[in-house]
Amino acid sequence: MDPLMAVLCLLPLFPGSHCPNPGISVGSVRTGSRFGLGDKVSYRCSSDLVLTGSAVRECQGNGVWSGTEPICRQPYSYDFPEDVAPALGASLSHMLGATNPTQKKKETVGRKIQIQRSGHLNLYLLLDASQSVAEEDFRTFQDSAILMVDRIFSFEINVSVAIITFASKPKIILPIWDKNSRDVTEVISHLDNINYKDHENGTGTNMYEALNSVYTMMNNQIHRLSMDTVTWQEIRHAIILLTDGKSNMGGSPKPAVDSIKEILNINQKRNDYLDIYAIGVGKLDVDWRELNELGSKKDGERHAFILQDTQALYQVFEHMLDVSQLIDTICGVGNMSANASAQERTPWHVTIKPKSQETCRGSLISDQWVLTAAHCFRHADEDRSLWRVNVGDPNSQWGKDFQIEKVVISSEFNVFAKKPQGILEFYADDIALLKLAQKVKMSTHARPICLPCTVGANLALRRPPGSTCREHENELLNKLSVPAHFAALNGDTLNINLKTGMEWASCIEVVSQDKKMFPNLTDVREVVTDQFLCSGTGEDDNPCKGESGGAVFLERRFRFFQVGLVSWGLYNPCSSTNKNSRKKAPRGNVPPPRDFHISLFRLQPWLRQHLEGVLDFLPL
Repeated sequence: MDPLMAVLCLLPLFPGSHCPNPGISVGSVRTGSRFGLGDKVSYRCSSDLVLTGSAVRECQGNGVWSGTEPICRQPYSYDFPEDVAPALGASLSHMLGATNPTQKKKETVGRKIQIQRSGHLNLYLLLDASQSVAEEDFRTFQDSAILMVDRIFSFEINVSVAIITFASKPKIILPIWDKNSRDVTEVISHLDNINYKDHENGTGTNMYEALNSVYTMMNNQIHRLSMDTVTWQEIRHAIILLTDGKSNMGGSPKPAVDSIKEILNINQKRNDYLDIYAIGVGKLDVDWRELNELGSKKDGERHAFILQDTQALYQVFEHMLDVSQLIDTICGVGNMSANASAQERTPWHVTIKPKSQETCRGSLISDQWVLTAAHCFRHADEDRSLWRVNVGDPNSQWGKDFQIEKVVISSEFNVFAKKPQGILEFYADDIALLKLAQKVKMSTHARPICLPCTVGANLALRRPPGSTCREHENELLNKLSVPAHFAALNGDTLNINLKTGMEWASCIEVVSQDKKMFPNLTDVREVVTDQFLCSGTGEDDNPCKGESGGAVFLERRFRFFQVGLVSWGLYNPCSSTNKNSRKKAPRGNVPPPRDFHISLFRLQPWLRQHLEGVLDFLPL
């Protein structure tokens, strides 16, 4: 069921008032009609609705009402990601964002999780294992916690994670001061191995003890690590309670929260150093009032939610992540939220334009280099000073054009090399590099993709430092049919399956049926060498002519890796100039659709030769 969303009447200031009219949400009754400094208004819900947000709000010196907007809702209704995202995104902001003490706050910017590489976050995960939470729901809590941990660590930021399960008493699975709390593999392993039945002899719900164990852990961390006051006060803290909110013993959790605030020196100036979230996930019978009481109370924010499933929590988390402050060249970071633009999802995607015509696509692989296909330049006899590369720009929906300082085309590329053998076109070594005349400013719309066999990709894959290029290939292309993607002319991300091993051999065989292009072909491998990845079978999307040179990429550990680039194919699904129109090949089409992509694993020597000093490569 949808929650009843608030409809507020925000009116101008009345004469003599200090704060605007706070409004009245649907289904609620407000007491208090004075809006001067220090005046308070209170809310209650009519009928059987429950209040989410603040029951009492006070007009503050800055002209803003304290607390959170009150909303009356059905007792067991779900929050939906698109509704939760703005509120939760606002409230989780400085948990990661303000970890950089030198970062100036922009007063006009909504508070979101600003992913940055400096500072430290302590994340405390509390999982409710009491009798009112069924084992199936507890597994959902586990899955949700693993997802949040995996995603947070994907940004290579400084984070420590504590894990506590609780019922009548808490059980510390992983303390915050343990060295393993900073190792994503160890944290996830601890989460995986939690036993729901640890609490079968004490099945009540004691929120006070659960939160008090966090306070004790904080105290221990200070003494164990001999932390000085300055170091301790620079750490941000976030407590996430995955619970149904049905506390039935131990009394009010407020004294435990007060102790936590005291040890963190939380005051009006340091309010951003602590956030407590109460989140229900799954088919729980949630006590909304209790959940609402558990969450932090901050101006204009919400800290209590119930989500339908782990996937909903994932989407909410994606909405919250703000990588706009991530200004270094960390590779393979795309925005995965449902409301992200196409360019934000694939910020490495660029368009190559000779004069004003779009001909090919390419990918940013550093802040100044673009990878694309050599055949995009085979007719480029004219002055290349007229060519441009269009890169995503958050300040313009049309992107930003860059001049090309240098073009490096593989000397081995010769589309007519096998014409004497009756092979009209041959695309081996179809690879080129462009050096832009200026460096690209990193943003949500422009960021390099990870190239396998590099140190950056190795970090993103969370592999040990001594890994090799062969190990990357084994990890990224580890199935006979590997799901992958490319970006369409209109920016949409389309789906293909890359074939390997015996399936690759089967995939390339249909080339011999193209009698127009290869009239006398006897050996398919004369055309499709081992440099090529093959796709286009089954329900695969087929690249259009203008999509050549674009990245063929896949996702691992919430990061994106380019394994190939679009080169050539047997079928062009775009017969018109309409970027949004693509046609599937008719059944019985001869030859059937097939697409071939230059493998970056096979072109490693060339990449290393021309990108020395630009990227750090691993041993082959």
